[in-house]
Amino acid sequence: MRTRGTFAGRSTERAADPDACREAALALLERTRRTRADLGRRLREKGYAEAVVAAVIERLAGVGLLDDVEYARAFIAGRWGRRAAGWRQIENDLRRRGVGAADIAAARAGFIAQEGSADEAAMARRVLAQAARRYAGLESRVRQQRLYALLVRRGFDSDTIQRALREGGESTES
Repeated sequence: MRTRGTFAGRSTERAADPDACREAALALLERTRRTRADLGRRLREKGYAEAVVAAVIERLAGVGLLDDVEYARAFIAGRWGRRAAGWRQIENDLRRRGVGAADIAAARAGFIAQEGSADEAAMARRVLAQAARRYAGLESRVRQQRLYALLVRRGFDSDTIQRALREGGESTES
């Protein structure tokens, strides 16, 4: 029969074992791509010591198995075509996942270089076209306010919204 002392001792040994931590990290990365922050949080939840987790994350990043810029670039590529959202919304989603501002900027630049262009106003016009029928019966001023609010919720900045409303045939007074 085990006593609590023996189990606690074994847990402490495991928390300081870099090989076990590395194996746990590789198992997590095998399932899906992760950010440094997410992987670190999950390993700490499994009971690994902070210093061991930090060392394992640095090693995995050093060999290219953990790359926040690549994670962010892939996230942007997946979101850009699937659900129309502005850069602000996409960047906020990445920040919530633990990606730093510098990594987001590098990923955005890489995405734009790869795609050739990332026209945010075209995305906003796409949202406007999708919502056109829903707001068609409203008075012009009310329709414009609701469309503007919709685009703000989707993460578009005011300049992009104004341009999309103008190009989409909506007036931009107010």
